Amino acid sequence: MFKFIGDFIGGLWRTAQFWRVSPIGQARIGSPLAGGLLFLVLLFFFIGLVLTVFGAVFGFTLADVDRVIDGAAPTLDFIGKVLIQKVLMAIILLICVASAVALVFFRKGEEMPGWGKTILLLLVCLMFGYCSAVNMIAPLDPY
Repeated sequence: MFKFIGDFIGGLWRTAQFWRVSPIGQARIGSPLAGGLLFLVLLFFFIGLVLTVFGAVFGFTLADVDRVIDGAAPTLDFIGKVLIQKVLMAIILLICVASAVALVFFRKGEEMPGWGKTILLLLVCLMFGYCSAVNMIAPLDPY
């Protein structure tokens, strides 16, 4: 079942990348942006088509689906603002700190990278850690 879904989405992607026609008119025909927009339109078209067919069989409409999504809005808002913005960013920050500490203080063996690669890896850890920390303690964040 999941292989079919993956193959179907992959087929939609290949179709969109082959045609690359902009569904909204603002993107140049043949550009990667037009292919990405066409993929999104095709994906949401088929999701709407499946929901419409299921609704005809089981007796609900797209307005009912919209009402369910509106009812789940506080939960989805909590997931987005707290779980992703705070918890996931804290985990990424901890991974960056642990990686940097391991690269600097636990340099045993010959398989460790040289100091040039170590400095480059530390800069990458610093970049990801900074972005995670700023996202966690954003001053305009209500939580």
